[in-house]
Amino acid sequence: MLRDKSFTLTALLLIVFALSTWLDVNGVWVELPLIVNEAPEGWSLPSYLTLAIALSNIGPLIIVLLKLRFKKRLDERIFIYVEILVGIISCALIAQHWNTTSYFAGRPHSVFFLILVFLLGTLDTTSTVTYADYMKRYHAKLLNALYLGESLTSLIPSILASIQGVGGEAICRENSTYPEYSSPRFSVQVYFWTFVGIILLSLIAFLLLEFSSISKTQRTFNVMEFSVETSLTPDSQTTSLHMSKKHYYILLAFGFLSSIIIYGILPSIGTYAVLPYSQRAYYISSLILPISNPLSVLLGIFLRSILSIFTLTILLICATCISMYVIVVAALSPCPPLHDSAGGAVLIISCYFLAYLLFYYIRLVLGNRIRQEFPRESGLFWFGAASQFGSLVGAIPMYLLINVYNLFKSRAVCQAYC
Repeated sequence: MLRDKSFTLTALLLIVFALSTWLDVNGVWVELPLIVNEAPEGWSLPSYLTLAIALSNIGPLIIVLLKLRFKKRLDERIFIYVEILVGIISCALIAQHWNTTSYFAGRPHSVFFLILVFLLGTLDTTSTVTYADYMKRYHAKLLNALYLGESLTSLIPSILASIQGVGGEAICRENSTYPEYSSPRFSVQVYFWTFVGIILLSLIAFLLLEFSSISKTQRTFNVMEFSVETSLTPDSQTTSLHMSKKHYYILLAFGFLSSIIIYGILPSIGTYAVLPYSQRAYYISSLILPISNPLSVLLGIFLRSILSIFTLTILLICATCISMYVIVVAALSPCPPLHDSAGGAVLIISCYFLAYLLFYYIRLVLGNRIRQEFPRESGLFWFGAASQFGSLVGAIPMYLLINVYNLFKSRAVCQAYC
């Protein structure tokens, strides 16, 4: 009974601890309908953000180099402290200076905001590596708790934005090309200060995990325990509890390929894919899409969190095909098929949601297989590194296609098209 209580409390602390992973960056994406109204970049701002976050992969690169140099002597907990503390400070600065503009290359830009997003991206991309590595200290069945907390980093901003009333449908007055928006219930400043408080709770959870006796019985220090640890899922007993290096590298490749799309391509083209179906469609998508992440965790908990490589391959192909439809629609903006129609809006949002759901589920399955079957404590570390490298490979070409070659055309509100 005491052990069950310890497991539950440890899982709850890990969930709160994981809120500091991508909460701030996801919060920026959800708040975009308000931010772009005052940003000189307008609706091209998402591509700038994607590039800034992609370049922030310098953080994981440094961690990887340090890991190669120091191996087991590298303590990931040091980086976690830095990530959380700097995240708190950066969120506070964004709360106060999110709309500050300055001239760069002869044009006004949100320079300070982009620098802060780059800094947050550095911390968040690094957390993908360090937080996963930290889970080697706990039993494998607690990994889903970390994934659930990480998934909430997209859902919480969505809920907060819906309460705020961010980015509702624009009001277009007769003979006017300038949209009018209703005022939000609270400001962008309050929105980001809320994140400061949440990340502070995450720090407290981490301190409890490290210095209290709550999680003591849930820890493991024997690397070989990784190969005999079991899962709460019903299919775990039918799965081989040992993974060859060949299979491990295949799973790393899957993580790399899926990250190219889910973290590099899809976030860059959201406005081009959805805005042609109305401002309201984009607003609804910003609230619905974040649900895909926690839903994928629930699927992993109640269905299967261990799948064969063949099944993973089929899921990856399906998710990629669905994503291709979204990419094609974005490329045909501002007049894609079924533009300005409710049916078109439902179709594009459904495809976007399903693509995210499948990719997040694939990522969950990959993490669980590596944690339970690969008998090396660095397994999750390199999985996180491969995922972040994939996001970099996906984001840089998209930035060039959008901002240098102008292959994607945005749609301004209150203007006639098609």
